[in-house]
Amino acid sequence: MTRLRFVTRLNPSKTEAGELVAYGNVTFAPMDALADGLGGLDTSLERPADELADGSYSYFADGDLLLAKVTPCFENGKKALVTNLPNRIGFATSEVHVIRPDRRKVDPNYLRYLLSSEAFRAAGIASMTGAGGLRRISDNAIRDFQLPVADLATQKAIAAFLDRETARINKLIAKKERQLTLATEKFDALVSMAVTKGLDGNRREFSTSGVDYLGASPKEWDIEPLGRRYSVQLGKMLDASRQTGEHLAPYLRVADVQWDEINVEDLPLMDFSTGDRLRFNLHPGDLLVNEGGSYVGRSAIWRGQIPECFYQKALHRVRPRQSERDSAEFLLWVMWFATKQGVFVARGNQTTIDHLTAEALRRYRFAFPPAPEQRAIASRLREEHEKNKLITGSIRRSVELLREHRAALITAAVTAQVDIRDKLPAVTTKLDRAKWRVIVGAEIIHRLPSNPKRARVKVHKLTYLAEAHLGIDGLQGSYLREAAGPLDRALREETERGLEAAGYYCANQTDGTGTAVTYTPLAKAGQHKAELATLLGCRAEALRSLIAMLADLDRRATEAVTTLYAVWNDALIDGETPDDAAIIDGVLHEWHTEKGEKFTAADLTTWLAWIRRHNLIPRGQGPRTTPTMMQRLL
Repeated sequence: MTRLRFVTRLNPSKTEAGELVAYGNVTFAPMDALADGLGGLDTSLERPADELADGSYSYFADGDLLLAKVTPCFENGKKALVTNLPNRIGFATSEVHVIRPDRRKVDPNYLRYLLSSEAFRAAGIASMTGAGGLRRISDNAIRDFQLPVADLATQKAIAAFLDRETARINKLIAKKERQLTLATEKFDALVSMAVTKGLDGNRREFSTSGVDYLGASPKEWDIEPLGRRYSVQLGKMLDASRQTGEHLAPYLRVADVQWDEINVEDLPLMDFSTGDRLRFNLHPGDLLVNEGGSYVGRSAIWRGQIPECFYQKALHRVRPRQSERDSAEFLLWVMWFATKQGVFVARGNQTTIDHLTAEALRRYRFAFPPAPEQRAIASRLREEHEKNKLITGSIRRSVELLREHRAALITAAVTAQVDIRDKLPAVTTKLDRAKWRVIVGAEIIHRLPSNPKRARVKVHKLTYLAEAHLGIDGLQGSYLREAAGPLDRALREETERGLEAAGYYCANQTDGTGTAVTYTPLAKAGQHKAELATLLGCRAEALRSLIAMLADLDRRATEAVTTLYAVWNDALIDGETPDDAAIIDGVLHEWHTEKGEKFTAADLTTWLAWIRRHNLIPRGQGPRTTPTMMQRLL
């Protein structure tokens, strides 16, 4: 190993760029221009180079890496590998390190992944100095970090492997995040309809409310200022000198009041006078509303979680004037609607943060149905909210699992915890891919018993498992969810053409179109072993074991095992943890229509048990199978 100080330069000098005025406008990168996680750089913001040079900005050039050095940006992974700068150089916030790799010794893309690894993140956090939000990673944490892989070719292969794998994971994360957005928007739309039109809006008469954000409302609803029906009391200004005394009591801060949730653990204490206790007390059924900032309008109901509690000035206490007429339960959803619609956000040229004063909150007009309908709306929205929380919570957990998987994959790859060179045949040219397909195909056919078990279906299913289970990525398959299991016709045809051209095997369909395809040995059959050892190394033995495991299975059993494996593996790739029932249901109802005709749940239960007995357990790696066009239409 070698330290990064010997393969990189830290924070190069702007003097190397020469006369800066000649550059004109160049990229300017404040912290917001750097993306989290694996990073990225927004180069759209530009300023004159000579003006930036006069400030305390960090100079960088094409090919450099930018790394946030201040908390929490460093922990969030803000970084960028700078490429295709409009004017070759740029300046960034002083809160980034500029790292220039020596391309003769370290691949920039590999270095980007190394700086994204958990090992580097932990070392950086451990090195931080400073107080509170101004803690920074030290220069030496970068300079002294060990470069795990010195071989440049291997670094490039690792980076290419991670490019492909992280792109696949990122695509799944994006899909999950779209699902999250749709679920959230669906619930928000329900809330909006319920508090402005009612639950049966299509079956009632409406009149103009006179309020832009309400539109037309049911005729029997009252359009009134909130203050006419609810009292609004801003909280107590915090006084550090009163955190000791005889009348200490807990108080809520803005951070303790989330949407529909209030934290009452580890609350700070303050001395409240008798008058303040009467003025700023909380009763069960009070609504607490955030007064300002990014979460203006965020609300939650006080349900008497602890016997006595007060609240700070940045929160409003909203209390029904007549509890038999109005309730905080209904008003909670009104606040939800108002914040989602941006009702409380200032319009026009805003130079300060939003504030929702008590006077302004009292003036806002909303639609108030009769008490029974308020209770019905609040009850329905509570029910739908709980369902929505389960759905969105599950999606968020899936996203988190995918992110954890991505982080673990990056760390394992760049820190050489696994023999990456043994797992990187995907970093090949198209010609190399053809070689992988031919040699692996030749080994599968060679190791299988004689016809008919050396049939095409068995060979192709073993090819899929070689890529998905053993990680032989050089095959570069793209498998569809076809009737007989995972199928890549282009891979199969390229393999068979290559086998015949190399003199190994010839594919035969002796009984005509639509009948079984078998393989006849040619002059060089069995003479692929030297190339197999070169390509696979120690994995050649793993491939032989896999072939032997499935060798005696007939076509139907091979199809069942491989399809079950693919459904299970796809679910793991998607961040799910399916049980047996979900895997079997995926085969019968989410694969191909013929599966339900070929197999029963009992059949698949038997073969799922066989998979477990033989330890053919998926790990959520390799290619994900793709529905056919017809399946997408259905």
